[in-house]
Amino acid sequence: GLYYCPWRWSFWFLFVRSMATSTYRRTTLDIKARKRVIVTGGLGNLGTKVVAGLHESPDLEVVVLDRAQGDLRKREGGWEELLRGADTVVHLAAQSPFPKCTWKDSLASFDITANVFLAAVKAKVRRVVFASSNHVMGGLKEEGTNSLEARPIGHLTDPCPGTKQFIPEPSDSTRYAVAKTYGERLAAALASDRGGETSFYCLRIGWCQPGANSPRTLSFSNPVLLGPLNYARAKGGGGDANDQVGRRVGNETLWNAEKLSEWFQLMWLSNRDFLQICEKAIRSPPAPGGFGVVNAVSGNTNMRWSLESARDWLGYAPQDDVTLHDRPGHENAGRRRIQGDTRKQPISKL
Repeated sequence: GLYYCPWRWSFWFLFVRSMATSTYRRTTLDIKARKRVIVTGGLGNLGTKVVAGLHESPDLEVVVLDRAQGDLRKREGGWEELLRGADTVVHLAAQSPFPKCTWKDSLASFDITANVFLAAVKAKVRRVVFASSNHVMGGLKEEGTNSLEARPIGHLTDPCPGTKQFIPEPSDSTRYAVAKTYGERLAAALASDRGGETSFYCLRIGWCQPGANSPRTLSFSNPVLLGPLNYARAKGGGGDANDQVGRRVGNETLWNAEKLSEWFQLMWLSNRDFLQICEKAIRSPPAPGGFGVVNAVSGNTNMRWSLESARDWLGYAPQDDVTLHDRPGHENAGRRRIQGDTRKQPISKL
């Protein structure tokens, strides 16, 4: 037996020690081989989702760069040292993540973006992924809210910053959108200047709600979705002004709740599609010239947001489509109506 054979004890001791040493070396090598990904704004809505998702990748080391590590508004605040040796920077941080920010917020956000980009280039980071926004193209909403009404919006479409609406109260995201637009322009300039040493992908992110991000809560204003409201009803003005607005914009996208809902809902980006496009932007080869802009939305039927560049450059294959799910104003959208089939469409795991 094992107890009465000392040489067997020696054999098992050497075997176990060999395995332990091998595992230690392999683990050490794996740790050294892991690519370090810096996520700015890692404690926000999008940041927490990215960090949680990337942590599941064994070959990536995720480091959060937020206010606790330094003031990104200052070019030399000590935080830039974290970028040394990093493979990728996912830049999500902003002075204000809300479309109704002030010009002061907008300028501070651009300062943050410029500082992060310049620090990444100086540290010779391979890839920068920038969280741009659908609001960069928000002014095109007035052309039409779906692909049946207007042209697709792609990476070659000229920017038209700012999404405007009159209900439930006047809102204009131009200040927020301008900071994102400038970020895209700076990324293009740096990619060209550096000859592709640091490459950039700008993700024009659609509507990705905090938490579960269910289509059932895609309501830009619950009271408004009770029915179409015009500017006069929202602001107490006269009907003549509304008629003029309606004629001027054609699709009434400034004050018609149904049109506004369609515009925002068709840019939904599910959690798993968001994580997919972020990871592919980290891992994929660079776009031509080291700079690429892609729309980051789910595969929503009849949306205007083209996914051509996302598919070609990143291999992005969205798994979700908002039109297959119940959502405000479309409570029965999750039911098939093909040849009398009314079985419920499966809700994606978000």
